[in-house]
Amino acid sequence: MVLHVAGAEKTFDRDLWDSDSKVVTLDQEGALALKSGDDASVMVTYAPWCQFCQAMEDEYEKLAAKLGAKGITVAKYRGDEDRDFVSAEFDVKSFPTITAFKGGKMTKYDSEERSVEKLTEFVESV
Repeated sequence: MVLHVAGAEKTFDRDLWDSDSKVVTLDQEGALALKSGDDASVMVTYAPWCQFCQAMEDEYEKLAAKLGAKGITVAKYRGDEDRDFVSAEFDVKSFPTITAFKGGKMTKYDSEERSVEKLTEFVESV
């Protein structure tokens, strides 16, 4: 399992979805609460240096605005700094990994298409 490319973290100098974002930042406790919660939610496990994570930043922000208005939590968890945890708890093998939760059920998004429309369809189908 490869969750890291040596030196990659030095290629990007800011976090994704900054403090002005509608995307909720989670710690371990918050991530586990989403996983076991009854309400619909979605979480991206990401690394800020990951080019695929960077590429989805704008669309995921739009998703947070759209679903947040419906009461659905749209969250992020920085997985590159906590690899063992995300691997064990969320079966993360690569970045980004998008996971929806509802009623204690966890469903991973298996498409590389990360548009607001496709992500909304995914979250609402869980």
